[in-house]
Amino acid sequence: MPLVRLALDFTRRSLRLKVTLGVVLPLVLILGTFTTIEYSRRREAMLTNLSFLASQTSRVIENGIQHEMISRNREGLQHMLDAIGEDKTLRIVYLLDTNGRVVFAPEAKNVGQQLDNRDPTCQPCHRLSAEERPESVVVTLPDEQRVFRSMNPIENQPKCQGCHSPEQRLIGILLTDISMAPLESSLAADLREDILWWVGTILTTVIIVNLAMSRLVIRRLESVAQTLSRFGRGQLGLRLSADSPDEIGELSAAFNRMGQRIQSEEVENRALSENLRHESIQRYRLLKRLITIQEEERKRVARDLHDDLGQDLAGLAVSVEAAERLIDDQPQQAHVQLQRIRALLAETTDRAYDMILSLRPSALDDLGLVPALRTHAERVLKDAQIKLELEAQHLTRRLPPEIETALFRTYQEALNNVVRHSGAKSVHLKLATRDRLFEGEIADDGRGFDVHDFQSNGNSARGLGLLGMQERVGQCGGTLEVVSQVGGGTRIQITVPIPEAQRE
Repeated sequence: MPLVRLALDFTRRSLRLKVTLGVVLPLVLILGTFTTIEYSRRREAMLTNLSFLASQTSRVIENGIQHEMISRNREGLQHMLDAIGEDKTLRIVYLLDTNGRVVFAPEAKNVGQQLDNRDPTCQPCHRLSAEERPESVVVTLPDEQRVFRSMNPIENQPKCQGCHSPEQRLIGILLTDISMAPLESSLAADLREDILWWVGTILTTVIIVNLAMSRLVIRRLESVAQTLSRFGRGQLGLRLSADSPDEIGELSAAFNRMGQRIQSEEVENRALSENLRHESIQRYRLLKRLITIQEEERKRVARDLHDDLGQDLAGLAVSVEAAERLIDDQPQQAHVQLQRIRALLAETTDRAYDMILSLRPSALDDLGLVPALRTHAERVLKDAQIKLELEAQHLTRRLPPEIETALFRTYQEALNNVVRHSGAKSVHLKLATRDRLFEGEIADDGRGFDVHDFQSNGNSARGLGLLGMQERVGQCGGTLEVVSQVGGGTRIQITVPIPEAQRE
């Protein structure tokens, strides 16, 4: 069983063996069938010839016996049978009377013996009726030898009626057994020759087919299999020769196209992976900076509340107490103190308003994007002595709050960059809606910068600021493009789709 399993496993794994079996098995079946048919046909032909030969031999012997019997030459008859018996292919030549007793035989062997028709060798004929009995039949003797047995009845002819009664139809039977050994030996030799021929034919065919298949198919398929195996292990640059227009050539061409596509996709995936890694790093840095800015903003607000607003409120409290002490005895001085308190309240109110505006301008919620942006820009650019130009077109309706907030923070960050880094003399802000899109622009005449350097290296505060602006606009489904060059100023273009509910 293990050997059988090994053979089956080897057969499943070996294409060469499958091709060989695919050639050998049909040849064995076809040649075996043809050999069997030819052997049967030849055997039937030889049996037919043997039957004819036995019939002719029996006629010759019968004529010789009749001649000697008519001449009443018993010694001549015996000599004739003795001469016939010298032929070893004639196993038995008996002249029987009508009762089955041997009357004459070569060398008078078994003369007088009574043959029993119940003998197994006689059954092929005697188990049949007299009309159905054949003249000859193949019989297997007790010594396992096969003979061709013929039984020729000798009719009572007029020239024989001198010794036999005219009423007898038959006067005897001539029984001959011809050995089939020469016939079977010849058939066996022919069969061996046929088997040798078809074995040689199969071997020659297998060798030729294997050589042809190995050169035309197997080697090419092995090359395909090896290339596929190496391709599966990551060698994506491998290609097959596709110079033949047959099925293997088409398979090779299809593999080459697949390999080229996979290799291109692999390059794209690596680029996407690298971009994703780079964006992930930038977003991490942006998040870290946002957290830092948030903490710094809280510290600034706390410091402003403590240092400025707190001290102002404490000063107001002291001034109020002083005014309370003077109001009865020195009303004139109390009046002057109240005027100082009024001025201090106005100054404190302005500082509180500036703090509120730095956190979130109320105008953005109350009046909308354009007024809030104009107020913020004028306040930020005034101290930096940068000229402002603001252009608003077709903004007849308010945008969704989340879009207005994102756009305000984007413009706010851009203006901060202009003040801190550009060295610009003027800045132009544009806000417009067209074709169901918001289109914005921030352009300055400052010193500019190399955009590629800031995109590839996001460590700087300005680079993270640009990334934060892109993130804000991207969350609204829009795009932000930065166009700048050293010495040529900077222009930031913003495009944001307006949701369906806000479209006219």
